[in-house]
Amino acid sequence: MKWEISKFSDLGRININLEQEINGIEQSLRRAFLKNGGKENREGVILAGFSTKFRSLAEKSLEELDSLALSAEKVVLDKMVQIRKNIDPRYLVGRGKLREIALHAKHLGADTIIFDTELTPAQANAIGEESGLDIMDRSQLIIQIFAKHAKTNEGKIQARLAEYQYNLPRLKGRGTAFSQLGGGIGTRGPGEKKLEQERRNIRKQIEQLERQIDGLCRRREHTRKNRKTSKIPTLSFIGYTNVGKSTLFNRLTKSSIVTQDKLFSTLNPTTRRMMLPGGKHVLMTDTVGFISRLPKELINAFRATLEEIGEADLLIHVADASDPDVREKIESVTNILESMEYEDIPSVLVFNKADEANGRTQASLREAFPGAPVLSAKNGKDFRGLLSHIEKALDRVEADSKGMNPLPGEKVEDAMQLPPHAYC
Repeated sequence: MKWEISKFSDLGRININLEQEINGIEQSLRRAFLKNGGKENREGVILAGFSTKFRSLAEKSLEELDSLALSAEKVVLDKMVQIRKNIDPRYLVGRGKLREIALHAKHLGADTIIFDTELTPAQANAIGEESGLDIMDRSQLIIQIFAKHAKTNEGKIQARLAEYQYNLPRLKGRGTAFSQLGGGIGTRGPGEKKLEQERRNIRKQIEQLERQIDGLCRRREHTRKNRKTSKIPTLSFIGYTNVGKSTLFNRLTKSSIVTQDKLFSTLNPTTRRMMLPGGKHVLMTDTVGFISRLPKELINAFRATLEEIGEADLLIHVADASDPDVREKIESVTNILESMEYEDIPSVLVFNKADEANGRTQASLREAFPGAPVLSAKNGKDFRGLLSHIEKALDRVEADSKGMNPLPGEKVEDAMQLPPHAYC
């Protein structure tokens, strides 16, 4: 796509059909969008990474942002990274770099720039005005994915609450047009009143949704109390998003939870009863996947769901054996559990997707995390060994809760003796 700059000595004598020119530019942008990988009825985006440290870190994080954009059904046209010593308080990446990103985005026919960080409301407003494009940050994208994937009434309530909580402090930027309707500085024009009214409406919606989620929490708590009285142990699957938790859960419990090769395909917890090899009955729960830098609005909105994790007797932490960054992902899950004060719940570590990991990788994982099963939920092998592994860990948890020590000669192994960095 080529740009032309026309100069006129007398602007009053310009003989241009502006409507025709604008249509021509729009058609050129559309052709550029399709030429660069765009698809009809799909939003084209540019991903912008930023770091004050190393380019490699920013590029690695952009790979995950790319997967997030795919889950949101967007078309990624290109990625750009900016490394600088300090954050630009107004434009994040600096005004010059922002103009470069915006110009490149327009050349490719992109509609939106997605930043791989959380922008302040002031930054989002300033960047949008300077670039002339729609602006989105990582947190907003994740919240949008949750809203898109929410199918049940419970999931929709939680996703809607997260959206409102995220948008409320950002109304000032979006309401600029309203405030400009006022008569001048110090006046209370119709725009200011409109903006205040919108804020009140959103606060009212947040209060209503909070009450609904509190009701969900009470119902779940009642259900959990009934489970406790039955004295059936509860196990919760946790792990980074898209590691195959739901596939493994389906194979173990003979369930049919929808599984997709996308981030956050599971939002609502599902509980099934099953029997372990030794004859013990347990309740297994599949939960939402975690992700690094999970927006605080989502943690708050999904507390009814996340409380299922806090009530578990044992956590089954599923990790992706084929992921080159698996150790970092395990650590991310650990950090999220700590932020929710669930780090003291006993857990076992299980590596899934062994069918996608070579023998050397599997051997390395077994050496680094002794006792942790390495298997494939797809091919269904080694499941009996996994269940025996879980049963031994659960027996140890129950013995510890009763103040009992292992029997003489009993070998306490598996994930209960993982090195400290493997706990989650």
